[in-house]
Amino acid sequence: MGFVREMLFAAFLLSVIAVPELLAQGTPGAVDVPTFRATSSLVFLDVTVLDSKGRPVVKGLTKDDFTITEDKKPQRIFSFEAPDAHIGNAGDNPDGKAPATIFVLDLLNSDFADFAYIRYSVRKYLASQPEQLASPAELMVIGNQSLELLQGYTRNKSDLLFALNHLPAILPYKKMNGAFWAERFNQSIDALQQIALQNNGIPGRKNIVWVGHGGPGLNTGYLTYDVVSQVNRYVHTTTNMLVDARMSLFVIYPGLPVHGSDMAISAGDAAMVIGNNDPFAGDVNFGVFVNETGGSLFYNRNDVDNEMKRSQELGSMYYTLTYQPHDGESNGKFRRIRVALRDTSMRVVTKAGYFAPDENAPTDPRAQLISNLSGAVRSIIPFAALDIRMGNVVRHPDSQAAEFTVMLGSRNFNWQTTEDGRSTARLILAAASLSKNKDILAWRMEELTLTMATQDRARLDNQERHLTISLRVPRKTQTVRVAIGTEDGGRIGATEIDRKSIDAAPAMPTPQPKLSLQRPGAM
Repeated sequence: MGFVREMLFAAFLLSVIAVPELLAQGTPGAVDVPTFRATSSLVFLDVTVLDSKGRPVVKGLTKDDFTITEDKKPQRIFSFEAPDAHIGNAGDNPDGKAPATIFVLDLLNSDFADFAYIRYSVRKYLASQPEQLASPAELMVIGNQSLELLQGYTRNKSDLLFALNHLPAILPYKKMNGAFWAERFNQSIDALQQIALQNNGIPGRKNIVWVGHGGPGLNTGYLTYDVVSQVNRYVHTTTNMLVDARMSLFVIYPGLPVHGSDMAISAGDAAMVIGNNDPFAGDVNFGVFVNETGGSLFYNRNDVDNEMKRSQELGSMYYTLTYQPHDGESNGKFRRIRVALRDTSMRVVTKAGYFAPDENAPTDPRAQLISNLSGAVRSIIPFAALDIRMGNVVRHPDSQAAEFTVMLGSRNFNWQTTEDGRSTARLILAAASLSKNKDILAWRMEELTLTMATQDRARLDNQERHLTISLRVPRKTQTVRVAIGTEDGGRIGATEIDRKSIDAAPAMPTPQPKLSLQRPGAM
């Protein structure tokens, strides 16, 4: 990675991470970013035990066989569950017993041909499963601009395959154009935060099975101290969100070449021993997140089915131990967790630790905005800081989807001027299909950049922009809700439409997917 590229990336990081405070005080319905409170909460450790041949050990161990230390201090084990306790009921929603699975298809960081193989591999794996999965799973795709939940939690294999088969084809222009490398880094880690937020209130263990390269790596050795500090806060926040939500990351490279700066570092760091050090004190990449959350990385290109099965096996055969850590300093430093077994021939796989709260650290504005939007899209509280209306619905019954036109007034935007006489405003949009109980059935979050050929404030404040969004509308959907926030001001607006209005809209076949290099969101 060249020096010039790193300096360009540093400038980009300052623009997307070290931005001014985004959230106005007293924003209705605000949802705090999950914070790991080491002095008051139990720490949940989902522990996979492997024998000398790498096979999971699921019987014969008791609480007395385990010891836990945090920063070398012994911890008293508060509770213990054996693997046979992690068997769920027959329902679609996670119940905290059996682990839930989030399949993420990585279009953002994969070439077009690679993504076709990724989709084929996941389809082949799902097709080999029984009609009713052993535990709930959901399906997501991360693309050029958005992270989209195609199918919410279900045990019905057909639901997952239906959503996968109706995923439209687009060219991954950010992967094809190296100028977007920094954005891919940011979007990939944002996706981990969004997945953690979506699952934070769901009990039990959740396994993210990320199929594809994962976000590009970053060598922080070339960056300035201020930028490194910002990056560290960003990844530390992400780590704690994953730990707080009891999530483990498994990355699978089906049929993809295992070379290049994006992968080589990740593959190496996924197996490294970090000792007591900050795992992100150096390179930042998905391999470190895998290591940190107690997941695994697979890159046997000739055995995709077994890789998928192995990730499911390791993510479902585990012991759960809890402890309440001793009080410690709120200094933001890494707290190393070690789990040891009386039988030293066995190996333990679990999360490596967490970062202590930092009472002096500023709020991460981007994470806070994403958190607030995630709350706003599920809330019944009105958000009116931005003027938003929704209409012009077109149904696509063949794909259980619909297109919506969102009318967005531009008053209260924080417009930024450009040297060519234009003005731009950056927004983040969240949309969700919600059940009667406000469960998320389908969902997407994406970034938008609005551009106007004027810098006249009066004209800017009196414009209405029309945004077209597509979203799956599964059978149990009762409302579709959209929330939009200004990335540099924290103002949020929300609107929704009920199922009756959606069903009354005209129906058309789903448009045939078109391969396009046009960057969406720039208007």
